[in-house]
Amino acid sequence: MDPNNLKRALNELFTLRLEEERTAAQLEKSEKAPEEPKSEEAEALVAAPGVLNRYVEDVARIHGVVKDREPLQLQTLVALGAQLAPLPNGKPAGANLILTAESGRGKNYVCDAVASMLPEGFVMAFESASAKSLYYKAEENPEVLKHRWIYPNEAEATDQLVETFRPLLSGGRATHLTVNATGQGRNASQELNVEGPASITIPTVRNKLDTQLQTRMLVAELTDYPGRVAEHSREVSRQLLPEQAGEDHGPRTRAWQAALRSLTGTRRVVFPLQQAEFCFDSDGVSHGARIWGNLLGLMLAHAWLEQRNREHEKLASEERAIVATPKDYEAAYMLFKATCERSVVNLSDTHRKILTAVHALKQETGSTEGFSHRKIADRAGVHHSTVGDHRTYLVRSVKLLRETESGMLDLVADAEPSWWNDEDLLEGFPHPETVWRWWKEEGRSSPIPSRQARQLDDEARKQLTHTGNSGGHPARHSPAIIRHAEETCSVADGEAAVADEMPATESRVGKQHVNGAGPVVGVAGTYENGKRETSVAARVATFLQEPPHWYKRQVEEYVRQGAPERLLKPLASAAASHVLGNAHRWTEILPHVEAALRAGREGEGP
Repeated sequence: MDPNNLKRALNELFTLRLEEERTAAQLEKSEKAPEEPKSEEAEALVAAPGVLNRYVEDVARIHGVVKDREPLQLQTLVALGAQLAPLPNGKPAGANLILTAESGRGKNYVCDAVASMLPEGFVMAFESASAKSLYYKAEENPEVLKHRWIYPNEAEATDQLVETFRPLLSGGRATHLTVNATGQGRNASQELNVEGPASITIPTVRNKLDTQLQTRMLVAELTDYPGRVAEHSREVSRQLLPEQAGEDHGPRTRAWQAALRSLTGTRRVVFPLQQAEFCFDSDGVSHGARIWGNLLGLMLAHAWLEQRNREHEKLASEERAIVATPKDYEAAYMLFKATCERSVVNLSDTHRKILTAVHALKQETGSTEGFSHRKIADRAGVHHSTVGDHRTYLVRSVKLLRETESGMLDLVADAEPSWWNDEDLLEGFPHPETVWRWWKEEGRSSPIPSRQARQLDDEARKQLTHTGNSGGHPARHSPAIIRHAEETCSVADGEAAVADEMPATESRVGKQHVNGAGPVVGVAGTYENGKRETSVAARVATFLQEPPHWYKRQVEEYVRQGAPERLLKPLASAAASHVLGNAHRWTEILPHVEAALRAGREGEGP
């Protein structure tokens, strides 16, 4: 046979077979359509407080995400921020994110896990794109990106789209003027429009992207930790277990998709706090207003997720709006603090280790000739290739290092550790406790509905009849009280803990962990003449209604009674936001709470 005819015949055969397979697959899909989740099953996922935590724990369990709970929470709020209605000035309300880490750290794994359970139409993922591809995709439907999270696989997929993303993220729409041929053979001008609002996440190994694009986004880093490779490898091995292969996650995924779709009936979120100080006050960050806008985007997305547990009000335009509370701001603030410090100063832990190592070597030797990659790496505790990877960024972008005539690296003149330390990165942001105080000064209500608060009080009073002043073993406590506490307790990100196991986190904040094996700092009670006033359950109920200020009063009371202030000061921020938040098994921690209270009463410690 003629070779060309043979090739042509094989191509035709391949095309025919491809069409047959596609038709068979569509037929099979239509015959075996998955069962739609029951409405009550989907509603249960978003009805109780702690929606963000529940979603994150489900995607982590299904996809085997090890640790990284805070990045998962951050990414979820960024993805769902696209569902918010634009601000009154037309600009998008959601946040946008650059997720940076070393190759193989798990950037795409985190994003893929979050995307896997979102409803169809919530996300647009792609691996590469040409410069005007989004405009031509929107030619027939300008709203193809409306309320969608844009997820490119890597930064390289966005290099040609920067001019599209900048106006889309800032103004909610982008316009492209071009010239196309008409049916009459003439060229005519054409206007192509892309409508938002949309949000975007760009995973990358780079330290820096296009400057104007980057200032419109938060920058978060997946930090490394000892033993990570072993833990990730162990999770890969676990995927081979028979019970893993046989588990069907489809029903849970479809339930989440239905639940999230049900929330789109209301997209407007408002925050009725009239305080001039509610802003990011720092002239040291030129793009500070954009950082603040992204932080508020996280707050609004959190309130949108929790809309079943928030008040609603009708605006003058007759539109219904969800009323965000300081609880939502606190959730956004704590996530920002844990993951997004590079948004303020774009230096990673590795950068700081390198700079600190050069400074230490310079102090020890007094040399002005600089130091080799290997010498710096040995002092910093990193691989020498890591120093080479970050050399250009530290020399040319942030200009903290300089290259000597001999090719070595040295600090620029007068550089000192205060230039790159991260002690005051949140200076200028209102602290959540301050926002709570403003909220109450304006006469706003607690985020817990008054009916629910009264129910907590009633259950706490009933508990008094069972436990008395002696406290008692937690096994005697009402299971309803314990379950209610689990569902409504405040955590570092403002969510209730519902997972069976405590999510481990790895960051510079919130590193305390709680388990059933050791004592914890729990709910501090008040004492009068050496006697306890109420049961642990009653104090827990009070704490749930007013966490930061109630806890602060307990700290002040302990100080008044002579306890060392240096021991008590961390309790208000650390214990209130983290210990209760990670204590998923109340039956295990209550004995330790009792022990801590007894120790405080007897002068043995807080």
